[in-house]
Amino acid sequence: MRITILTNGPGELWGWVRPVAMELRKRGHSVSLWILPCQFASGHEREAASLLGVDKLEGPASTSRIWQDIIHEKTDRIIQLGGDTIFGARMSEHVKAPLTIYSYGPRKEIKDAKILTAYDAQAKNISSAEAIGDLVKDALAMDITPSAINSWNWPKLENSPRILFLPGSRIAIRTAALKWLCEVHECLKARIPDIRVRSLFSQFMPESELSQWKKAGLNPMRLGAGVAMKEADFALTQPGTNNFEMMHCGLPGLVVAPEKFLRFVPVSGVLGILANLPLIGLKLRKVGAMRIINRWGGFISLPNRTAQRKILPEMYGDVTPEDAAEEICERVNDIDSLQEISQKLLKMSGKSGAASRLCDIVLAK
Repeated sequence: MRITILTNGPGELWGWVRPVAMELRKRGHSVSLWILPCQFASGHEREAASLLGVDKLEGPASTSRIWQDIIHEKTDRIIQLGGDTIFGARMSEHVKAPLTIYSYGPRKEIKDAKILTAYDAQAKNISSAEAIGDLVKDALAMDITPSAINSWNWPKLENSPRILFLPGSRIAIRTAALKWLCEVHECLKARIPDIRVRSLFSQFMPESELSQWKKAGLNPMRLGAGVAMKEADFALTQPGTNNFEMMHCGLPGLVVAPEKFLRFVPVSGVLGILANLPLIGLKLRKVGAMRIINRWGGFISLPNRTAQRKILPEMYGDVTPEDAAEEICERVNDIDSLQEISQKLLKMSGKSGAASRLCDIVLAK
């Protein structure tokens, strides 16, 4: 069959598309991949997508260009793994191919589309969704190669906690976070002199940006999370897909959303215009952020939202580097607590094989 995959951001491309594209190719199907417009784009999506071995690669391009071109696609099935579902609906309507959507959260309802998600807790918040497991877990297994393991080499030393910084794929927030994380690092060293820190980035992090993190002493590495997270003792991160990566690897960590970074979060549409206005913009962003947090029971990390209880420690609001460092130091010294968190995360992780189950459902339509 001819299968078309629609995606957008770096997390969706590497965490969702990668295992699905591999599964489809393994089954002998032709795969066409479209990269949709994305406000969180890293600028390296096409470079990453070119490594997936798909038969056809389209985008990224302007919204108007993609909008016009997708109606000319020739395909038997459509899978949307990220991005505005209006694109999937438009393609499905024009090419008369069934649409399957995989999402962690509610999306616009699309007539006749099959909706899939990772966990039962997510399915309760998504109309007519079926939980099939987390594609990210399958993607992590793809990271584990002998060369990757050898390149990481982060041995555990006595009284020397290994802390992994996860700045994320959104360049605006990542750039703003560099100084903030440097301050966290200094605070950590003042409290635990032997503490070791590394910063994890995707293989598509540009060398020019990587050098800034090297110069700051934050030891950046370009590596798959499936390898790096297995060797760390604790992580410092923000809300996002890497929260689920931590869960699947059993890596305890602190999820932080400092209020000062709200202005760097892209907001689309008319609301985005208002959110960028002086004075009123930041207030609107705060209100919007609190609505989202309250919608998920007051939690910001994906594992906590899924479990609807606190498993990973998290902090949001007026959080300073000193606050984060103090919390990390308290946590890494409590070995029993770390082991308990790790066990709870792994228990939530679920079974592998979501990509295979998704393909079974798509191909059976």
